[in-house]
Amino acid sequence: MFSVSILALSAALASEAGDISDVVTVTGTRVPVAAERLALRVDTLDRDTIEVEGLTDLVSALTRYPGFSVVQSGGVGATTSIFARGTNAKHTLVLFDGIRVNDASTPAGQFDAGQDSLGDLDRVEIARGPLSSLYGSDAIGGVINLVPRRGGDSEFSPYLGLSAGSFNTIRLLAGASGTTGSLEYGLSAERYQSDGFNATPARMALSGNERDGGAITTITANAAYDLGNGFTLTGIVRHRESTSDFDTFSGGPGFSQRADDPGLEVSRNDQTLWRAGLGWQSKDARLTSALRLGQVRNDRESSDASIVTDTYGARRSFVEWLNTWQPQGFAALEPVVAFGVQAERDSINTATAWDDPLSRSENNVGAYVNVQALAADMFDLSGSLRVDDFGGFGTQTTWSLGAVWSVPQTPFQLFARYATAFKAPTLSERFVSSAFTTPNPDLQPEEAESWEVGARAGFSLARDRQLSVSISYFETDIDNLIENVFDFVTFTGTNENIGRAELSGVEVTGTFDLMANLQLDVDYAYIEATNAVTGTPLLRRPRHSWSAGLVWRPVEALSLSARYQRTGARRDVTYDDDGFFVSGNAPVAGYELVNVSGQWRFSEQLSAYVIVSNALDTVYEQPTAFAGAPRMVMAGIRVSY
Repeated sequence: MFSVSILALSAALASEAGDISDVVTVTGTRVPVAAERLALRVDTLDRDTIEVEGLTDLVSALTRYPGFSVVQSGGVGATTSIFARGTNAKHTLVLFDGIRVNDASTPAGQFDAGQDSLGDLDRVEIARGPLSSLYGSDAIGGVINLVPRRGGDSEFSPYLGLSAGSFNTIRLLAGASGTTGSLEYGLSAERYQSDGFNATPARMALSGNERDGGAITTITANAAYDLGNGFTLTGIVRHRESTSDFDTFSGGPGFSQRADDPGLEVSRNDQTLWRAGLGWQSKDARLTSALRLGQVRNDRESSDASIVTDTYGARRSFVEWLNTWQPQGFAALEPVVAFGVQAERDSINTATAWDDPLSRSENNVGAYVNVQALAADMFDLSGSLRVDDFGGFGTQTTWSLGAVWSVPQTPFQLFARYATAFKAPTLSERFVSSAFTTPNPDLQPEEAESWEVGARAGFSLARDRQLSVSISYFETDIDNLIENVFDFVTFTGTNENIGRAELSGVEVTGTFDLMANLQLDVDYAYIEATNAVTGTPLLRRPRHSWSAGLVWRPVEALSLSARYQRTGARRDVTYDDDGFFVSGNAPVAGYELVNVSGQWRFSEQLSAYVIVSNALDTVYEQPTAFAGAPRMVMAGIRVSY
């Protein structure tokens, strides 16, 4: 899929290596393209970094990247929102191997990052900024692609992981990948469970002592079979299910306080996806084509004292025809053209305690083209255009233009990009109804315009040490934001396109080999996110955020890692120590976290590790009224062949 290819193609721009001119093999197209050709920042978290830093779930993976505010309402399996570059939580598109996995049954159609562990992944790719001209709806703040393990140099490479630690936490992982004859494959099964901690802050009078635990189980199978004559058959199946406990905001005598409640839980949160496809590549590898179809299913239930109170179901069926083409006769331009058509059908069925049952479906079709070319041996130009047609509200067109200037005789590059993007109104936003809610089927898409400029450079220093730096500035304006407007005469609320947001920021990142066995990375983001109608700051977007990590390998068998993260002051909904509501937009102090880990390799096949999360045992709330995870220690072993 070309959308996957763009992420893989861009991976080296923010990789841990300092050389920005690395050539990568593009996922799905196998066309070698220089990563320096894109005016786009993509952070790539690979398997080695995941293991060295002791990262176990998607939340811990994303929180290491400033500019992405990750807000989790509890521990394992708890609901988690992503605010990318100051945009709303529904403005980040998440893919699994290129498959759109945002949950259509949620009110805003957003992705819940609290449900995914990392055992079945080869890497996580994080593209920043608007990308609707390639992906369609939702891709305003960025795109996150979860790439699973598959293939390898050997026929059979099994792996096994076992760890245990604080709060009766247990993690089991077993899998294998390899290449045998014409077959590439990957198989994995993972269980991650914990008794958890009390998600109601201890400062609150009704916090109690009940732990809010959770569990995640994931099974993944992924394969590609070379049929010969340029044809390849591909398939992927993944099933993930999770449960989690949560507490109430309706406690106390007046049913209006934040309080412990041992009976509340998300008793079912399942996602099943599959995709099958047939691909073809010409003998000279200049043309590739793939026809694929599949489905994503989401099913959730919330319970109170084991009685189901709310159910949500979503089905997204899709078919896509995706192509890449390297035209002949234009060697100096090095052109790459990608084009394709995608069709989807979204269906939801919801039944909640407060809203009327809702059952709706909608079809949409999107077509895109993306062109890259080289000009004057120093300017890399890119442009993309996409047209989406939705059955509910018509056509939406998005486009982007980007340029990279490799300054002659220097290691510097300057880049600039302009893009438009949109977020389609969800079926729930348009059609939900209740005694206090009036549907609005005429909602229009939320629309964004964004531009970005920046510079980056890679230096080779003495003794083969590398230094890479990057800085960028962006501005994004979003119009037609969907907000609920309440009529105090009729006592009903209606979703309307009345909101506007103004976002801007600076992102700085760098990696440096302090010594041959000591590497440092530093990442900083400054984000201004403002409600353009009221002039007030948007909630849960820290103005300043930092991340700095050290990896030290004093001997070949030992690796030590430490990461410092600071989430700066921000605005949020606040509650006092008695659990009563105080403000809908109040300042909240920042906090700092330190995570450390160590890994010892007994042999090529066997290693042991220790992870200490929140090593300083910082007391914090993210979001407010939800306790952050206290210090947690995990120890385990890994076996791989």
